[in-house]
Amino acid sequence: MKRYLTYIFSLPLLAAAVQVSAQQSEGAKIIAQFKYPDLKWSVPEVGKDVQRTVLDNGMIVYLMEDHRLPLLNVTVLVRCGEAYVPDKDMAIPEITGDVMRTGGTTHIAPDSLNELLESIGGSLESSIGYDNGRATLSVMSKDTDLGMQLLADLLRNPAFPEDKIDLKKDQMKTDLKRRNDDPRGILRREFSHLVYGDHPEGRILEWAEVKPVTRQDLIAYHDTYFVPNNIMIGITGDFNSDQILSLVKKYFGDWKKQEVSLPPIPSVDATPKPGVFLVRKDINQANIRFGHLGIDRDNPDRYAVSVMNYILGGGSFTSRMTSKVRSDEGLAYSVGSRYDINQPDEGTFYAYCYTKSRTAHKAMRLMLDEVERIRQGEVSDEELASAKDSYINSFVFDFTSPQQIVSRLMSLEFDNRPPDLLKNYIDNIRKVTREDVLRVAQKYLRPKDITFVVVGNPDNFEKPLDDFGPITTIELTAPDLN
Repeated sequence: MKRYLTYIFSLPLLAAAVQVSAQQSEGAKIIAQFKYPDLKWSVPEVGKDVQRTVLDNGMIVYLMEDHRLPLLNVTVLVRCGEAYVPDKDMAIPEITGDVMRTGGTTHIAPDSLNELLESIGGSLESSIGYDNGRATLSVMSKDTDLGMQLLADLLRNPAFPEDKIDLKKDQMKTDLKRRNDDPRGILRREFSHLVYGDHPEGRILEWAEVKPVTRQDLIAYHDTYFVPNNIMIGITGDFNSDQILSLVKKYFGDWKKQEVSLPPIPSVDATPKPGVFLVRKDINQANIRFGHLGIDRDNPDRYAVSVMNYILGGGSFTSRMTSKVRSDEGLAYSVGSRYDINQPDEGTFYAYCYTKSRTAHKAMRLMLDEVERIRQGEVSDEELASAKDSYINSFVFDFTSPQQIVSRLMSLEFDNRPPDLLKNYIDNIRKVTREDVLRVAQKYLRPKDITFVVVGNPDNFEKPLDDFGPITTIELTAPDLN
């Protein structure tokens, strides 16, 4: 691992990390003038640093030995998730992923499984999210055989007992009951629903989808997607590769492959939804999020967009939005922007801020002014250098452990990304110019398409928000839990 860490703690990275604009300290300005050679570092590769094997039943296995600590870590990826099911079934993946673990297996009861894992200091978890299922195992290397046996049993033979299903549904019911308590949760939910509509990214879960889920639904879902040729497994730790591969074959090799037909994820309706959507809630703070649909992960401008957004609002204290709204005006502690470039379909651009009710209008205007400003002129050399250095330096830290390395490489294949994506990442960031930043800002920031969502009490705003667009009120209603 030493060769992966050679440059991580070097002074060049320290200097690059503190490269700043004229607003920062005199000491930082001095350090920013230091000159060092570019970072020389290579991304670990499959077949060179990481072993990849495909079992006869189609299961893909990634292996990377690491003998520094007597540990074994395993990550499993399954191609499934909420994105692939219709609205009426949207609760099934989450319940399946949770009860797989809490319900034990057909060979070991939940309490017994918990006690066994506790006795060896291990952990075993499972979940299903938007577009993937995941299981993780962590044990001491002396318990490798037992850990792999438990993992295989969990993946292949979940019991799905009725009492654990009912418990999970009750927990989801409680979450639904409380979903209007958290202003930021409301903000995220309503913004996603507005910009994505009925697309899976914008769906809002209701009790009507949770209540009818049965044990047979979970069994059918598991049997459909949890098959070896739909699974990738990454193993890192203190083991011999030949021996661990023999264990994988022992516990997974007789698992029969079967055809898996994943429906396509629906296309996003890209019709803009401009305007101000006001969620009235009697609180003393205005919770603000505004933005629009963005780009997908195959867009060749993704690197320039990332650098542009870092300068705009993604660069923490060095970004323009944070400097203006937080540092200069003192209107908010948390303010910034995000441009998601990693979605298979359109991601989103959004800016956010949490400010006092009486400064809601002013904060929104200042943030929107920064969106307009970055579209009107080139950024400075210092801003560009700081943004690029930050992305390059943080990228190196994504590969500091074998777990991270295997996870990144395995996810690259799982997501059907170009095999040289990581290898070329640093060069693609370095190529971004001031002209590129201006071009993508003008192309991918669209002020006329912006959807504004504000959660708060408009009676306490210093000015009405109608100069940002027509106002639509979203009523907060209690979910139907019958």
